[in-house]
Amino acid sequence: MCSKLVLVLAIVVAVTAARLVTVSGATVGEGTLVTGESCRQTGVLVFYRIKLVTSWSKKLFPKHYPEFRPPPHWSMTFGQTHNASFRLYEMKQAASVPVATFAETGQIAPLEESLAQQQDVLFDEFRLPKIRKGKGASEATFFVDGQHSSVSFMTKIVPSPDWFVGLDSFNLCSRGRWIDRMTVPLHPLDAGTSSGLTFTSPKWPTNPPGMIEQITARYPLHFASSFFYPEVKHLPPIAHVTFTKIKEYVNHNNVHKKVKRLKHKQRSKLVKKLSQETSTVISGYGGGSGGYAENAVVDETLNAADCRVSEWTAWSPCSHSCGLGKRNRIRSVLQTSRPGGRECPPLSETQWCGSARQCTVQDSYFRW
Repeated sequence: MCSKLVLVLAIVVAVTAARLVTVSGATVGEGTLVTGESCRQTGVLVFYRIKLVTSWSKKLFPKHYPEFRPPPHWSMTFGQTHNASFRLYEMKQAASVPVATFAETGQIAPLEESLAQQQDVLFDEFRLPKIRKGKGASEATFFVDGQHSSVSFMTKIVPSPDWFVGLDSFNLCSRGRWIDRMTVPLHPLDAGTSSGLTFTSPKWPTNPPGMIEQITARYPLHFASSFFYPEVKHLPPIAHVTFTKIKEYVNHNNVHKKVKRLKHKQRSKLVKKLSQETSTVISGYGGGSGGYAENAVVDETLNAADCRVSEWTAWSPCSHSCGLGKRNRIRSVLQTSRPGGRECPPLSETQWCGSARQCTVQDSYFRW
């Protein structure tokens, strides 16, 4: 009887552990995040809402709680969707200069300049308005697609030496399906570039810079630290972020009807463009059985009577830098099909590009 009880407890522990995955200092329930092929359907855009809810209060974090200048608040949230090769920051690694600058000062320009050089891996950019109190909420929307299913963002804790919350490379494709709704708890992170221990500490540069670490009840291990609570095992989350899937837009969908149900008016013009664009992306030719390899000039398995095409040209520049646009590429016929041979595949492809954000320009994002 005792051995059976031990076996049951072991199974329960194993199942519970399998359902938890840690992402940049945040523990996510229900499922390991694995990109599946069903998330990579050609020509599909997925529209998400991100909502950041902060819980920084004197009740939860009484030590050194800043009462006056400046009062506790949060900077604007800066984020992007991207492919698997991009990393905004990495835990246990040194922060890049733009990330360190943002964590220390909230200045967004260095991050923008750095990301402008990585447009080939980025898909969309989003910004959440700053939260003017310790407790509050802020939200925005963004697009992802099958090739760019990850999302990253940062929000600075104000005041603080170099502390922030965020997620790095959170994959919205789970078990081969787009996540409908997911809430992730967030804990304070230390960029490792300033040696201050309290919210209002002067900014003393850490030389040499340390690594990005999660701040805990015992790290930094110093009684003067604002998050040092040795009497508790774990700090409560200082914020939560929720991702909610709003719609999936496929090329042939009736977008006009869906636009009426969108709550974010600022997105309506961008989403309407989806009904005006006719995508020529071909899902039937991609290396499948009987198809053409995407960039092949000649396939030796083809019959001599089959059509043969050249390689694809490079993608054209995106038609919009902000607002949803498109880019194209083409290929030409090297040999027309002869009697009994395969017909030529499509000679042009269109891909969504640009950004789901509006094209407005704000004078300043951070005026503390």
